[in-house]
Amino acid sequence: MRADAWARDSLRGALTLRLVTAFTLIGLAAAGIAYKLGEHFANLAYDRALADDVLTLAGQIDVRDGRVELNLPPAARAWLLANEGESVLYRVIDLRDGHLVDGNGELGPWSRVRAQPPAAQFREAHLGPNVFRIGFVTQLIEPGGVPVLVEVGETLGRRQRVARQTLIGSLLLFGAMMVGTVLLVGSSIRRTLRPLGLLEAEAAHRSGANLTPLQPQMAPREVRGLILAINRMMQRVSESIDAQSRFIANAAHQLRTPISGLRLQAQLAQDETSTTEARARLQEIDRSAARAAHVIEQLLTLSRSEAGAARADFRAVDLTATAAQVIERHLDAAARKDIDLGCSGLPGPVTVQGNETLLAELIGNLVDNAVRYVRRSGVVTVDIGRRGAQPVLEVIDDGPGIGTIAPETLFERFQRGDTASGQPVQSGAGLGLAIVKEIAERHGATVSCASPAGGGFRVTVVFPAAAADDARGAAASAA
Repeated sequence: MRADAWARDSLRGALTLRLVTAFTLIGLAAAGIAYKLGEHFANLAYDRALADDVLTLAGQIDVRDGRVELNLPPAARAWLLANEGESVLYRVIDLRDGHLVDGNGELGPWSRVRAQPPAAQFREAHLGPNVFRIGFVTQLIEPGGVPVLVEVGETLGRRQRVARQTLIGSLLLFGAMMVGTVLLVGSSIRRTLRPLGLLEAEAAHRSGANLTPLQPQMAPREVRGLILAINRMMQRVSESIDAQSRFIANAAHQLRTPISGLRLQAQLAQDETSTTEARARLQEIDRSAARAAHVIEQLLTLSRSEAGAARADFRAVDLTATAAQVIERHLDAAARKDIDLGCSGLPGPVTVQGNETLLAELIGNLVDNAVRYVRRSGVVTVDIGRRGAQPVLEVIDDGPGIGTIAPETLFERFQRGDTASGQPVQSGAGLGLAIVKEIAERHGATVSCASPAGGGFRVTVVFPAAAADDARGAAASAA
């Protein structure tokens, strides 16, 4: 595996690679600085020794009969020229006329700068293939105060060796530090990530039904947020699985009754010899089949509302027009019970952003619920209006109400109301208001219900103002 791929796939690899890169850059920068510092301090040390040689050589100069002479014994000359393999040149010049007093080589044009004792100055000169570091001083020789220039030069080999040795030492030091640090950090990373391995092993050995939370305290603080997010996701999955299990069990229970009735009525119809009795049995079969079809249709609607409509598919929906279409579909059922079914509210369209099919299902379930439970010759009204900027949909009937049932429980699945006397009103599936709640939540709306003590029932759906504003803007753009 390539190093970059390893670093991308492994946290340990990424940290190690970045650490090595950082240490390499720091080591190179530090080595360059160390080389310059080594070169600087080597120059300081060797310049001090070179200045001593210059001053020592100047101390060997005399003036006799007006002439400048260098009294340099052979031992002193040998000592001066012995310099660990370096080339050493010296020169003494009488500054009165530029006459060369003594020397063992050419040091180039001599400096016109006058360096007063005991200080010495330095310059560099390229002499052939070599570079010389030259120290010089101007000495006044007595008697007569004769000015003399004394120069001593040496090649730079020793200085460069010291700088190179400093560089090599620095590189070795930083290399050793980098290797040691990488090993220590790698060991620390392994110890730090060991709890994640334990969590991985725990998760790997769990069954698919075990969705209990992982223990975030086992992991480093930086990873606990991820583990908590996974725990929240597992909690949602667990709740969804539990809801699905309850839904399937309740749906099976609800479908068992009409199907059993179908089979019973069919068996009884086979035994009937009278055409009238057989027709009655067939009517019961038709009613049971209709109830089963109604339950199945509501279950499918509830499943679609749980899956949710993608907001990208939402568009401006006119609640007034949608309600009118729904009411038209329920007029026959209302007429059979002599129910006054109608719509009221603001003139003109009241628009929201939503899925038209689901909103029609919401209104249809409210109207169906009202028509199913209201008394004969009762009144069912679909009212559409606004509370400030929020669109409001209400379905109101003058039926028997919900009796002793708590209003908030009516939105639970398979929950049916009862009369004040405690007798069932109709044999519905108990899914209508649950569907209404699911669809309302998908559209960001709130749903509530109320039943006065004297009877009647009201369901209110309040849509968000922002959705209404967006819908009005979309409608205006379309216009």
